Amino acid sequence: MVIEPAPVVTEPTVAEEQWVLGAEELFRRLATRVADGTYAPGMRLSDKTIAADLAVTRTPVREAIQRLARAGLMEVHASRYPMVTDITVERSRVTREFAAHQSSEIIREAAIGLSEPDLSHTCDLIHRAIDSSITGRGWIEAHVELFTFLTDHALNDLYRLMLSDFWYVIFRDLYLGTPRVSTHESLEELASAMRARDANAGVSAVRKMLQLK
Repeated sequence: MVIEPAPVVTEPTVAEEQWVLGAEELFRRLATRVADGTYAPGMRLSDKTIAADLAVTRTPVREAIQRLARAGLMEVHASRYPMVTDITVERSRVTREFAAHQSSEIIREAAIGLSEPDLSHTCDLIHRAIDSSITGRGWIEAHVELFTFLTDHALNDLYRLMLSDFWYVIFRDLYLGTPRVSTHESLEELASAMRARDANAGVSAVRKMLQLK
């Protein structure tokens, strides 16, 4: 009997790891680091530093930085390292106005139009966001996942293109890297409103969560 040799298992190279990671996942990880304050406002970062932090190659990092710049989370200038955008009083005001309008539209459409399976999944995502806001672990990812799902299922294609990356901006600018103590209470109100398909209560809960006027 011929015994086949056991396959040799090797660790992935940096390039192979990047291929496994994928461009979208790389962007999400980098956007999360900006949104949760790991990369603080005003911080200058080279693509080499980011690539080392995330164990990936530099070329896709440059592409992710350009995408962050389009979303308003980083500034890119010739002959200078990219910089995480500052959160000024004016920027906070603009972000708050944008969030007030868009979140209200999304919640109203979702409360009325989501299918029962999508509504059930929304409530699961809300409870995941509640858990993350209490523990402080993975809260950016959980909140972005929730509002991205609502955006994708409540609004048309144009809105989805406009808002695809902006939830990172909203939670970075309005939360400054830390979930508020009362966030989980607002999310519980949102879950109740969505189950009741009460659009007004849902809008009120989200506005309370984001401290919108």
